[in-house]
Amino acid sequence: MPWAPAVCDRAGLEHAERPPSRRWRDALEAAGGAWLAASAYESEGEGVFYATAYIGRAGGPPPAVTRQRHLEAAPGRWEQLLMQPGHEPPQLAELAAGPAAALIGHDLHVPAAWEQAAARGARVVLGAASEPADRWERTCALATAMAAAHALTVLVANRAGSEDGLTFAGGGLAVGPDGRVLEPGADGLVTIDGGAAA
Repeated sequence: MPWAPAVCDRAGLEHAERPPSRRWRDALEAAGGAWLAASAYESEGEGVFYATAYIGRAGGPPPAVTRQRHLEAAPGRWEQLLMQPGHEPPQLAELAAGPAAALIGHDLHVPAAWEQAAARGARVVLGAASEPADRWERTCALATAMAAAHALTVLVANRAGSEDGLTFAGGGLAVGPDGRVLEPGADGLVTIDGGAAA
């Protein structure tokens, strides 16, 4: 998602795409049939903007779509000013490892979002974050606790690099349903029930 509400002003709205996102469709084709979890910044009309997460694969069923439901109210954050909260519960994708839901942005920090995903039958949660180091540490701690509390396999990717003076921590987190961190193997992949994940 090339737009970060923490650091960009209203000019960032020009990055919004009509759903389904063109960037999502292009990434799906490039994935060559592999399952892909990705996010996009979307607009459904004048002044109606969402952060949207997709899970799907080319040639597969329609993607599972989840819009960020919880918008952060904090100094320097633009979400509540510029974006709309999603209203629907997360959709599930049927992965080999079990039904999977996506959480995006501030939803990763809201225990109720994890509870809702688990209540809908998710056994896997795929997350997308754009966070500096201190916030990323808090995200990892909460995601680990939520994995154990709801018996979820959790995979979260964090944005890397810098933009407008903010440096993102990068990295990722993989946690098993017992709350133990899963380490990558020699090939750099984390193995979960049902297959491997990058």
